[in-house]
Amino acid sequence: MKKILHILCQKPGCTGSGTFLQSMVALGEDHGYHQAVIVGISQKDRLPALGKNHHVKVYPVVFETEALPFPVVGMSDVMPYSSTRYQDMNDEMMGQWEKAFHEQIHEAVSVFQPELIISHHLWILTALVKKIVPNIPVVGICHGTCLRQLILAEKFAHSVIEGCRKCDLVFALNNYQKEKIVEDYGIKEEKILVLGNGFLNKYFYLPEGKKEDGTVRLVYAGKLSRAKGFFSLLKAFQMLLEEGGSDLELHLAGSCAGDDAVIIQQIKDCSPNRIIYYGAVTQKRLGEIFRKCDILILPSFYEGLPLVIIEGLASGLRVVSTDLPGVRDFLGEKITMSGAINFISLPRLKGVDEPFPEDLPSFEERICQSVTRQINLLKGDNPWKQADFFNALHDLSWERLFQKMEADIEEMLL
Repeated sequence: MKKILHILCQKPGCTGSGTFLQSMVALGEDHGYHQAVIVGISQKDRLPALGKNHHVKVYPVVFETEALPFPVVGMSDVMPYSSTRYQDMNDEMMGQWEKAFHEQIHEAVSVFQPELIISHHLWILTALVKKIVPNIPVVGICHGTCLRQLILAEKFAHSVIEGCRKCDLVFALNNYQKEKIVEDYGIKEEKILVLGNGFLNKYFYLPEGKKEDGTVRLVYAGKLSRAKGFFSLLKAFQMLLEEGGSDLELHLAGSCAGDDAVIIQQIKDCSPNRIIYYGAVTQKRLGEIFRKCDILILPSFYEGLPLVIIEGLASGLRVVSTDLPGVRDFLGEKITMSGAINFISLPRLKGVDEPFPEDLPSFEERICQSVTRQINLLKGDNPWKQADFFNALHDLSWERLFQKMEADIEEMLL
């Protein structure tokens, strides 16, 4: 099994699943696999260069064209680029979308002749893949947003569930997702394996030394959107400054989602001289930013399995994160009990990721308290010097993850 076709319905590298795909392709190249990729892009985009030597064949489905006259359809309702929501698609749009992907799947299968297909998200495209190529093993990977889309774009749920049940193997990122897949899709438990997520240790590693100037540098990485808790983070940061945190900086890495002008104005209104905004950055640049900061904050209301937590820990950052389902279980006790990460309880949510407004002030106060707690620990014991913690973190690298995936696929399908 040396020829793999990877399939993603949206742009690679811009979201968690896109980064996941890029990492898989890079590691696959290291392990001697021949690979091809189908992705959705805009006609304004360059053709993605994938693989270390950019030799991986890409079959693009190009949006904002005569055949597909709308932006790339995103698995999140707010994407870090111009996008279309599944719930807003009518029958004509869906027909155009399916036709475009069908053509590229047929072309890739005919020319590349894969022995295995890995399709990201248990959603419309994965269901379509299994329908088009029933004789090639298909591995579906759940990133969490597909579970959300079953609710948000319910009109597609029946056909999605029916199609995804035919996957030969499914990977979930954590045990919580596995339980939800069994419950929501009716896929047999024995067909679902927990994979996890991983960091690339060539980009995310411990700093040799940090600037000692008395400033504590907080960092946020991800989409600057309401569902990610970004606006609550800004309010919490303002509260920390008002409480005397004049030695604080907030570093922001990520694309604006939605109305860019409104978001940038929010940043300016907060405390522009204490906020450093980088915009969207590469994985390499993100690692560099992490190594000069002290505490990573993830105030998100919904995530599949936030890779950024692992990347932050691997870069020597202490972490403050919402207590998202499946994260504690995935990280394991040696990491969660180390003191390097502090979890804060979520506000009550209506729907998947919309908090009750009256719960936000206390949520923002909890962010402040947790950040203060981690600031006080900066000069304390260093978990990264403890062998158990360091080894547990190393086990979450992409190299280890790929080895597990490879072994699981060979055991289950070959």
